[in-house]
Amino acid sequence: MHDTDRARPRVRPAGPDDAPRLAALLNSVVDEGDKTAIDHHLTPEEARDWFVDGPACRGCVLAEDGSELLGFQAVEVFQDDLPEGWADIATFVADGARGRGVGRALLTGTLAACPAHGIRTLRAVVRATNAGAQAFYRASGFEPVADAARGPSVVLARPVDAPTVG
Repeated sequence: MHDTDRARPRVRPAGPDDAPRLAALLNSVVDEGDKTAIDHHLTPEEARDWFVDGPACRGCVLAEDGSELLGFQAVEVFQDDLPEGWADIATFVADGARGRGVGRALLTGTLAACPAHGIRTLRAVVRATNAGAQAFYRASGFEPVADAARGPSVVLARPVDAPTVG
């Protein structure tokens, strides 16, 4: 079977019981190095607080193939530099699931949930060394934000109601 033959993953909102799996997937991405600004492992409790139901959370969806967690995407308002109606987006996809449409499936679920939270624009702060993430966000309609330097990162944004690309 080719990767393109795989069924589209099932996307659903993440709940508190998913926190251990979210932490495990995130920690595997952290172990890869240079894929995320997060530089340490999270406990399930921290993953729940950061991505599922903490005060900064505005939504989290996950993608599964059967019982296998392929990835998750969270929308958060952690930074106080965000304009009203903006939120940060974070996408984490398991190494073996990349290039299979998981990110696109997650983004579809995320975009559908944003208006209920008053989110009009999503911002992605991506490590400058993570070419794969930059390509994903650009192919998904995110564009560079002028004058938004954040250390060794690239800042991209897109309106929630922009046409989906790719």
